[in-house]
Amino acid sequence: MKTLPIVVMAVLFGIAVPGFTPKAHLQASGPDQRVEKALKKLGLKYKVDKDGDFLLVFATEGERKQVVIINSGTETLRKMELREIWSPAAQFSSKPPSALSQALLEKNASFKVGSYAYKKAGEGDAYYLVFHAQIPANASAEELISVAIGVAETADAAESDIMKTDDF
Repeated sequence: MKTLPIVVMAVLFGIAVPGFTPKAHLQASGPDQRVEKALKKLGLKYKVDKDGDFLLVFATEGERKQVVIINSGTETLRKMELREIWSPAAQFSSKPPSALSQALLEKNASFKVGSYAYKKAGEGDAYYLVFHAQIPANASAEELISVAIGVAETADAAESDIMKTDDF
């Protein structure tokens, strides 16, 4: 029952401090023109998926490549509109090992921007380990690319260390 107080505090914190919970998720009806304009300004090649999100592939160390997704959909936190930039680092067919999760959680404190997280894949037990960052939705082209490259490099390093592959 040691987790009960933590759960209760998390619920109370979310109720008492609503600014720390997303107010709204703004679904993109297509590609966000702000992102598209920034990517074109930078001369970057990209694809747009069925959700309107941007997929970029960056070259990383040792002739490796890493995909980065820039979401068109945004969320608001009070009056701030935020966009997620993320990249997969590993895929697990079931719940990831707790020792790995603990190590990643501890590593999160060392990042200037972004953190590791898990995204559940569909309705099964599969999980993706991702590195992601939230930035202002109206970030400049230079800010967008700086964070996207940082996300790519961090996710690729984790993929190389954990999975010993270059699948993403």
